[in-house]
Amino acid sequence: MTLATAAPLVVVALGGNAITREGQSGTYSEMLANCQEMAASVCALREAGWRVVITHGNGPQVGNLAIQQHAGSPEVPGQPLFALGAMTQGLIGHLLQMALLSTHHQQLGPVVGVVTHVIVDRQDEAFDRPSKPIGPFYSLHEAQTRSDLTGHPIVEDSGRGYRITVPSPRPQAIVEGDAISRLSKDGYLVVAGGGGGIPLVERDGTLAGIEAVVDKDRSATLLATYLEADALLLVTGVECVLADFGKPTEREIHLADAAQMREYARQGQFPTGSMGPKVEAALDFIDASDGYAVITDASSMASALGKGETPGTRIVREIRGLPRQGAPA
Repeated sequence: MTLATAAPLVVVALGGNAITREGQSGTYSEMLANCQEMAASVCALREAGWRVVITHGNGPQVGNLAIQQHAGSPEVPGQPLFALGAMTQGLIGHLLQMALLSTHHQQLGPVVGVVTHVIVDRQDEAFDRPSKPIGPFYSLHEAQTRSDLTGHPIVEDSGRGYRITVPSPRPQAIVEGDAISRLSKDGYLVVAGGGGGIPLVERDGTLAGIEAVVDKDRSATLLATYLEADALLLVTGVECVLADFGKPTEREIHLADAAQMREYARQGQFPTGSMGPKVEAALDFIDASDGYAVITDASSMASALGKGETPGTRIVREIRGLPRQGAPA
């Protein structure tokens, strides 16, 4: 099924934790099964008339690969962090393509993966303050031992344990942006920007990799803006964003404008280790485009982009004459 260029375009950002889920070890069969579940939702998007570009995270996968690198040294030389990003980008792209092609080939049409690089600024303050968690969750003692081996700081992550952290600079440009755009316009379902993209810096007129992991949601925003996407779909583990999470006044947010979501953020409603990065990415996309953003889980992807009352949290530039769902009482 080949869609015309005029068909609306959605950039779908899948989390690395959706590919290796909590409680799983990250085996090939586990990751493929998870990708196959998501492939059904992507197929539903295509059947609803959307052109689709998929991007994905790689936090658990790149962390596991880093452990393998250290375990195999010095017999097998370790590779730099940006190279591990390239490896996981290829692996997860393969898994997604396998899931899409083997299960839903007739409905999807042509599928292609693009190994994607992003330009970052060497002077980005993120290099002085590593903050991006990668890899598995550890106890404090295990994390400190791992930190002593690798030199990477540790952080407590969302109450689930401790993880290694690495620099996460903001992406400035997507090297393969034009190629991704052309493939999408030609009707391909594109998997690109995996793991936020392989980070590069400019040095003396050339490009070189740098030790970092770029945030997937930030790269998804940059990609969606570059492609002039109609929608940015940020996939997470819950159906919609909640206001006053864990309080008696907890409520679902189904429709909100940018001003309202910024007010929620100002109130501290969206923690950095939880919903914060997704809300930030959604707002950045709305500021830079004419599109809208949706935050929801994998099973609700297609219905969340429908009309009328839908699951998920839809964030638009401005709401005129409509009640704000989930607004503070």
